[in-house]
Amino acid sequence: MVLQRNFFSVRLGLRHKYLKIVNMKNLFISALVIFLGCANSSTAQEMGNANYGNNHYQQQQQTMTPISYEGSNSFTFSIRGIYNEKAGLYSATFSLVQVGITPEEIDGIVNEKIANIKAQLKTIDPTAEVIPDMISFVPVYEFEASKKIFNKKTYNEKPAGYELKKNIIIKYKGQILDQIISACAKEEVYDFVKVDHVVTNLDAVMQKLQQKTLEAFNSKLKFYSELKGEDLTKKKRTFSESFNVAYPIESYAGYTAFTRHQLPYAKNAVVNETAKNETKYYNPVMLKTHTYVINPEVTEPAVQLFYDIAVTIDLTKPEPPATITPQINNERVVEKKLVYMVTQNGDVKQLGL
Repeated sequence: MVLQRNFFSVRLGLRHKYLKIVNMKNLFISALVIFLGCANSSTAQEMGNANYGNNHYQQQQQTMTPISYEGSNSFTFSIRGIYNEKAGLYSATFSLVQVGITPEEIDGIVNEKIANIKAQLKTIDPTAEVIPDMISFVPVYEFEASKKIFNKKTYNEKPAGYELKKNIIIKYKGQILDQIISACAKEEVYDFVKVDHVVTNLDAVMQKLQQKTLEAFNSKLKFYSELKGEDLTKKKRTFSESFNVAYPIESYAGYTAFTRHQLPYAKNAVVNETAKNETKYYNPVMLKTHTYVINPEVTEPAVQLFYDIAVTIDLTKPEPPATITPQINNERVVEKKLVYMVTQNGDVKQLGL
């Protein structure tokens, strides 16, 4: 009896140790799964959905001039710069459509809406400016059916009212677009067309781009001189330049937030698909083929200005000019010029100069 009890005690002890090992193994596997899941989640968070499913991330590309050697006669390299500039002024455009029976009725409704929007904007930003832009003012027709005894039913157009279309252009500074949209929505103006970013200090931006490009040029010229083992600063050079601007409205890419799964269902089943959300996201040009970027920390939609130059350096060695001095008996010959004068009597006399 004692032997049997000891046997069961040993068996229970071994079972306890086995369960403990199994639990530790399961705990380790669970921790590993959680870690891998977190790693995958972190990767997905960094990548985003712009490259998932049917979406394919497209990075904007700018043309570049590669470094090239044209035999041993010339050497070409490029300097490419980006300047990310926040807009100093914004211009938002809203579309307004109003229909009515009489022109006076329509004009009164539209003018009242614009006046109310102006009044609301004064409390938001007194410097904001509202500019109406007339688009069209046309009559609207409807069809009236007329019955005749021996003819089929005929439909005739007749004036039914008028339609007025106006754009409301709002110039403003700062981040107040949400408040502007709310002010327009109170007056039933919902069609937000676009917003333009205006750079008000373009001359200063160009000067900074040129100065930075000049610094990069001197640095590259010194670098290539050391590589080639020859002073390239004294060589004859030619260059070409180009300037371009990309506004935020041009830098948005499409994005559809869904992925399709092939779920098993009957062949004759009716499948109703839901509408997929399609949106846009800001996709600026990044520093890839460029030499430098100014203001790289700008994360909001900004105006991107590009300044590129291509420099060609002539590597041919100039020949010294040939100087030939005629000599006779090791003495230099000096050419003497003869000057003549015509007198009033028509005689020609030589001047002793």
